[in-house]
Amino acid sequence: MRQQYTHGIAAFLCGAAVMVLEMTGSRMLAPYLGTSIIVWTSLIGIVLAALSFGYWYGGILADRYPSASVLSKLIFAAAVVIAVVGGSYTFVLQPLSSGKLNLYIASLVSATILFAVPGALLGMVSPFLARLAIGDVESSGRAVGRLYAISSIGSILGTFLGGFVLVSVLKTGTILFLIAAVLVSVAFMLRTVKQKFPDLGGTVVAVLLCVLSGAWYQTFGDGLLPEGIHYETPYNHIRVFDTYQGRIRAYQTDPGEYSQTNIIVGRPETLLCRYAKYADLLFLYNPNARHVAVLGGGGYCLPNYFLATRPNIDIDVVEIDPGVTEIAKKHFGLVDDQRLHIFHEDARRFLRRTRTSNDYKYDLIFSDAFNASYNVPFHLLTKECLTEISDRLDDDGIFMVNIIASATGPRKQFFQAFHRTASEVFPHVDAYMIDDHQQGKSFQNIVFVAFKRDDIPAIDDPSASYADLLRRRWTQPVPHDVPPFLDALAPVEWYTIGER
Repeated sequence: MRQQYTHGIAAFLCGAAVMVLEMTGSRMLAPYLGTSIIVWTSLIGIVLAALSFGYWYGGILADRYPSASVLSKLIFAAAVVIAVVGGSYTFVLQPLSSGKLNLYIASLVSATILFAVPGALLGMVSPFLARLAIGDVESSGRAVGRLYAISSIGSILGTFLGGFVLVSVLKTGTILFLIAAVLVSVAFMLRTVKQKFPDLGGTVVAVLLCVLSGAWYQTFGDGLLPEGIHYETPYNHIRVFDTYQGRIRAYQTDPGEYSQTNIIVGRPETLLCRYAKYADLLFLYNPNARHVAVLGGGGYCLPNYFLATRPNIDIDVVEIDPGVTEIAKKHFGLVDDQRLHIFHEDARRFLRRTRTSNDYKYDLIFSDAFNASYNVPFHLLTKECLTEISDRLDDDGIFMVNIIASATGPRKQFFQAFHRTASEVFPHVDAYMIDDHQQGKSFQNIVFVAFKRDDIPAIDDPSASYADLLRRRWTQPVPHDVPPFLDALAPVEWYTIGER
């Protein structure tokens, strides 16, 4: 009976370790490769491949050496490898994030180097435990089923513990060292009387080394990451850094040369991102506008600008990540204001939750939400979503969305697909090229401006500031050869991969 409990605890903890390792792996890769579906696919695929090899080869070893002592050595080896990964992954990922390899290859290589060996070693645990648990043929099914159920429960707990708690509280390296400490303890628990491996003294030393290494990483580990201040929020890995001798502060959720937000230090109300200035077109067409919603907070540049320059405007900001808001308050000049209302939830959920309330009608909805690889979350670009946005607009309302794409060239599908999607919902749609408004070939910010009404008032003589914005309007016809984005199919990342 005691052996059954021991095996059950080992199955539970090892199952949890696998999922915590995988959840932590996404954060490990984020500062260097981003968090796109490509990175996630590589991570999940390599971990599954490693586990499959472990199941197969672990079964062979279990038949050849059906001993808890051998199993304890395998688990101890997994602990050692994970600890090594925790202390060295930054040095592995830095050269792979240089941009010399495309994202597919870089993601696969990174995941293989970091997760193949520990995944294979942990995959060997289940067949080994199953082999040790079989006392006779008549009860073998029950014994194996019990162990796999316990292991699955551990995996479920590891998923929730890793995703809901650990990645929000502890740094990446800290979590890896704690996983190693747990696995060392499991290895000691499985030791046999005849061959104690590891022995109690060695186990205590190994666990202490893992815990102390995790404590060191929790305190000083940011120095191993790219320069700047790093935050790991429930949804993002965010890097905040200053440039131009400290005059400009930037915010970055993806590796590379681009940043999501830039402000002048001490003057957060000044718009540096040219695409955000298109929000002023609202007041060209509707001088009496009062209610604005911004989907995606980021550095809260646009809300700060409106609060400072438009005293009659009320602003609702829908930002899924509360960590983003805290960073904006700490580093980007965001302050509480009675005209500013912040909702920490997914923008699509917000639109659906408020669809029956007249308290949430807007003159302008400006969507500036991005996930990894500079892509707008696909569910905020679909025809169904734009219909929900249209329902939230007043009769004279305007919808604006910032995307990053190219209007012409080999990667024009994203631009064309979204233009068609917006045109099927709104009667009048304009697109403004922020950089290359003549050719549209470059990968750039593009602001779509969609009007709920078709009878747009003519602007005969706009002021100089508005004229500069309006002259970047895309005047060439946009083919609608690409299907519109739908909830059921919106291949945003497929269209945009390779743009940069």
